[in-house]
Amino acid sequence: MRDLSLLTWAEVNELDKSRCMVFAVLAPIEEHGLHLPLATDIIEGEHWSKGAMARLEEKLGTECFYLPPFPVASASVNEFFGSVHFPMSTTCDVAYAVMDSLCSMGFMNIVIIASHADPEHQIAVEKAVRKINRKHGLCAIAPMGQIFMGVSTERTQRLESFEKTHENDYHAGWVETSAMLDIDPQLVRAGYEKLPSRTITDREMISKKRQLAAMGGYGHIGEPQYATNELGKDLNESCIASVCDAAERFYFRKGYEKYQHYPLYDILPLHIGFIGIFGKVRRKKVTA
Repeated sequence: MRDLSLLTWAEVNELDKSRCMVFAVLAPIEEHGLHLPLATDIIEGEHWSKGAMARLEEKLGTECFYLPPFPVASASVNEFFGSVHFPMSTTCDVAYAVMDSLCSMGFMNIVIIASHADPEHQIAVEKAVRKINRKHGLCAIAPMGQIFMGVSTERTQRLESFEKTHENDYHAGWVETSAMLDIDPQLVRAGYEKLPSRTITDREMISKKRQLAAMGGYGHIGEPQYATNELGKDLNESCIASVCDAAERFYFRKGYEKYQHYPLYDILPLHIGFIGIFGKVRRKKVTA
């Protein structure tokens, strides 16, 4: 795999685009509780995409490229310091511009890794993918929304068993903390084992007020105290395998459809962020 941004324009021109796949990570800089870095979603997206690219090159003989991650994303909760969020329309425009640029170079196998599970982000990215595929023909896919919703390859019994007893872990809980422990344990702050459970139901997640109430003064929703390196290995392996599967199916244009459509996209009220003032990001300001 190679960083596309380190090539010259002439080297890009010489590539056999029909055999190439290009990955682009779009994820936010945002708070992840008291124990995880602001770049958590970006770090995870890079880890998953590079893991998938290595397998694709070995299995298919295709040439994989990646771009530096784009720290552009939308989110419903913006009340914590450290978060750099964008309106849904901006996220959509950036995603579209990235893909349109790649298509103009001749790349037709583009995989967008939107490694941020917020519905606002997933909807904005899918809207951009739909628009680019109408313009250039089928050239891009963004599988993370479906993967976050449970469409994946085979998962370990340990992971499935743990998920059943520790559900509704939405943000910086045991899921992301475990993933980061596996990727780079030095990035996980000491004391995560002593953080309290901050839980909420999937139905309550629709309400921004209830999300904030659940986060309290901590910033996480879930149970980070149960995170382990072993669970992180299972989670990252499952995600890498799923991204690889989605990309391979898309490369051959066969069976990729199960990764193509984010189900929450069909809920029209979730598109309200595209409408004028409703999509404005309200940021918390430092006061004297």
